[in-house]
This record gives sequence, C-alpha cells and structure tokens, in this order.
Amino acid sequence: MNATEYRIGVDIGSVSIKIALLAPSEHTFAFSNYVSERPEYFQFCDEIDISSDQKSVLLLSKYRRIKGEPVLAAFDLLGQFLRDLEPNERVKISITGSGGKALAKVLSVSFVNEFQSIAHGISLLQPDARTVLEIGGDTSKYIKLEPDPSNGMLTIADYEKNGDCAAGTGSFMDQQASRLLYDIEDVGDVVTGVEKAAAIAGRCSVFAKSDMIHAQQKGFKPPEILKGLCEAVVRNFRGTITKGKDIIPPVVFIGGVAANKGVAQAVQNVFKLDDSQMIIPTYFKWIEAIGAA
Repeated sequence: MNATEYRIGVDIGSVSIKIALLAPSEHTFAFSNYVSERPEYFQFCDEIDISSDQKSVLLLSKYRRIKGEPVLAAFDLLGQFLRDLEPNERVKISITGSGGKALAKVLSVSFVNEFQSIAHGISLLQPDARTVLEIGGDTSKYIKLEPDPSNGMLTIADYEKNGDCAAGTGSFMDQQASRLLYDIEDVGDVVTGVEKAAAIAGRCSVFAKSDMIHAQQKGFKPPEILKGLCEAVVRNFRGTITKGKDIIPPVVFIGGVAANKGVAQAVQNVFKLDDSQMIIPTYFKWIEAIGAA
C-alpha cells in the first residue's frame, strides 16, 4: 500500500453493516482521534501487521443495524470515513456480505465473495486458524482453512452455509429472546452462571416456540430457557452446517452472535473444545469487512 492509498471494506448483511479502513501507519494518530471525537460512528483504531515488514492502521466503524435501509446506512457511515480525506488521495472500496451486491452496483465498486473475505481477514489477523464458525444475523457459515505452501496465506479447503431456514442464526435467537421479553444483547449475561438448561428444539422457530412454552409450564426460569435456546442454536449449527465436516483447532468463532457468552460457551461444549482450541478474535464482528479491505 503506498502512502496515498486507503482501502475500505464494507460488510453489509441483512441485519447490520460494518466498515473497515486500512491506511498507512503514519495516519494512526489522526484516525485514533476519530474514535473519541465521533464515537457514534467509530469503535476501534489499532495498528496491525499486514506483512512481515509493513504496518497499517485499522479503523473500524460501530456495528450498526441497517433497519431495512442498507444504502442509507452505508452512505452515512462511508461519509464519515471519507469526509476528511484529501481530494488527491486514492480510495479503493470493496463490498462483501449477503446484502452487498446491490450496494456494490450502486457505487460501481467491486464485490468480494463472503467466504473469500473471511479467509482474507482470518489470514491477516489469525493465521494459525484452521476452522472458522460464523453465526450472523441471517447466515451461518463453516470454513476449513489450509495454508498455501507457496506464500503461507490461508486458503479455503471446504465450506458450507445454512439454507433458507433461519434457525441457527442471530435473527432466530432475536425472535425467541423477544418472546421472553429480553433484548438479544442481554442474553449472554443473563445465562452466565446458569447451571441447567431447558430442552429447546433448534430446528425451526415453530418448534422452539412450542418448547419454550412447555418449559415455562414445567417451571423453568427464563435464564434456563434462554440457556437452552443458546445450546439449541449451536446444536442446529452442528447438525445442519458442520455435519460430516472436520472441526480442526484452532477454531475461530466470528459473527455478531459471538458476542453472546451463552452461545460461545455452547460452541465449546457442543464441539468439545477447550479454551486453547477456540478463539473469539477482538474484531469478530468485522472480519469480513477487514478481509474485503
């Protein structure tokens, strides 16, 4: 990357948008000020190694729900990234995510396949990873990674994603948590320390709703039902997405749902991983945006 080029990756899904900017490291101080000056738009700024002899500054947007208006959300966030750049500075924008193709067409910029974006991002930030599990808003993915002998970069050896059914995704959990009058952001803390879990079917929302009602009738407390919901989502993930697949440590867990402590613990339990075998990277929500950048 030369001194006048900025690379921006936009990850836009069905639920949220995330943006990552990679720039020459001499801009670290200026961009770090953005996080304190505009906290409603920016969340992280850090220096990272993009090669053995080159550092870059990484600036990340706030995680933002698109609320049915992906183009408006994208233009608002992108405007914050671009507003202070000089007219003669070059900017390369790449877009990824399940909702990214339409936006890429509107902006006349390149679209990057989601799986490739994840592989690029993981290769940069977690090069020892061999398996990636992602649970996002409406999509869940499995990726098996192998290093390319010629350059050491991670390449995709196998992959899978969920079908049309949303069971096993963030939106599925959001719906079910709402039935118990909980915000999805609070579920992780609510289930922490809960010893027993209600038996909840994770294969579809109809069965889950029925099981949650039965659990309440049997006297299970809401935290116990929510813990069962976390486990149900992960069992569904294992049964429909990773069935017959290799789960090789280190396993990296990414996507918005990785913020949920209950689901993270369920991933470890269901896939029989200890703390050294499963990694939730600092930038777990922004991996695809970083990879696209």
